Amino acid sequence: MMKNSKRFTVLFLTLALVILTACTKEAGNESASKDGSDFPKRPISLVIPYGPGGSADVQARLIGQSLQKQLGETVNVVSKPGAAGATGMNSLKGSKPDGYTIILTAVGPSTLTPNANEVGYNVSEDFYPIAQISEAPYGIAVNANSGIESLEDLLKFAKENPGKATYGTTGAGLHQHVVTSDFLNQLPDVEMEHVPFDGGAEAVSALLGNHITAAVNTISEIIPHAESNALKILAVTTDERLESLPDVPTFKELGYELVGQGAWFGFMAPKDTPKEIVDTLDEAIKMALEDDKVKEQFENAGLPIKYLNSDEFKEKVLVENEKNAKVIQSLN
Repeated sequence: MMKNSKRFTVLFLTLALVILTACTKEAGNESASKDGSDFPKRPISLVIPYGPGGSADVQARLIGQSLQKQLGETVNVVSKPGAAGATGMNSLKGSKPDGYTIILTAVGPSTLTPNANEVGYNVSEDFYPIAQISEAPYGIAVNANSGIESLEDLLKFAKENPGKATYGTTGAGLHQHVVTSDFLNQLPDVEMEHVPFDGGAEAVSALLGNHITAAVNTISEIIPHAESNALKILAVTTDERLESLPDVPTFKELGYELVGQGAWFGFMAPKDTPKEIVDTLDEAIKMALEDDKVKEQFENAGLPIKYLNSDEFKEKVLVENEKNAKVIQSLN
């Protein structure tokens, strides 16, 4: 009886030691997981808030392939379109802040949609910006046969012909509209009516047909028509002149400040994601954008790379969100 009792005691202590060791190891693994030191250990879901096949999808897959090689884990691109990008953003908001679900978002779902409607998230409070990867600048153009040779000519025409000057964009409340509306609000004597279209191609077609006075589009949409002398680009939204348009001035050099410079795309994570994980992703994204093959693929797709690190991107999102909110309120 005594021997059995001793054996039971030894067995109990051994089992307790095994359990204690396992718990200690598990606690260590949990700690490592929380601080991001072992990230990643499983596949990453890369959400896009749009349907497949668009520029967001292209960029997500190009960067995703590079991240997969660098990090040694599968990166799955998941399309979650709907509600002008809000569906995808809300899916990210509800995800665990562990780096395994991130999103490639854009200026619209980040700083326009949540300021125009109640969508359930605030970009400055609910997300952790990882890195910006691209930004497509805008240009304001007129028909080459209009007789308008400069931005000042266009503004003079609008001032002298109230009710006649119009400008087209990709749609009401979208970024081109917000940027141009704010610009014109700085000029109380200038009146130009906004004409929204269902996309950039429609706005360009209307301008080519002389149905509107001017159009604000991404450079890639209007530069082919400028090269064929059908359109004349009067100014671009970048800080410095573009290499592809060395003779076209910037709004900035003409003395105008804009609320935004172009249609940007960038990665974000849920707000409580550990900084170490965000830093890992940021560095991997930067390396992807520095790869010659990736750069060539972006160029072939007409996607201008413009990298901003996590801190820079966070500041940009904060500033643009506040500025765009004010403009959108004035539009409403």
